[in-house]
Amino acid sequence: MGVREVVVEPTNGRRRNRQSMAGTKRAAALFRMWHGVRDMLNEAEHLGDGELVHFLAVAQMLIEERTAGLTPGTEAFVGIDTSLPN
Repeated sequence: MGVREVVVEPTNGRRRNRQSMAGTKRAAALFRMWHGVRDMLNEAEHLGDGELVHFLAVAQMLIEERTAGLTPGTEAFVGIDTSLPN
């Protein structure tokens, strides 16, 4: 058996030049992501997987911190109905 060689050449056409989202769109995207993580966290608790619960709780906390960073001087998700995603 011979060794196969794979050559990968960089292509510049595959990357899009993305512009960062506006603050409100970014906060909305983070809010939707937070809900997804919360749903996964609930499912991990139901399954009894403590390690996964811990990992997802940390991820949820990081999302909350990032959201708070978008709006300095306020706590993340204060005054927002977090029961349903927007």
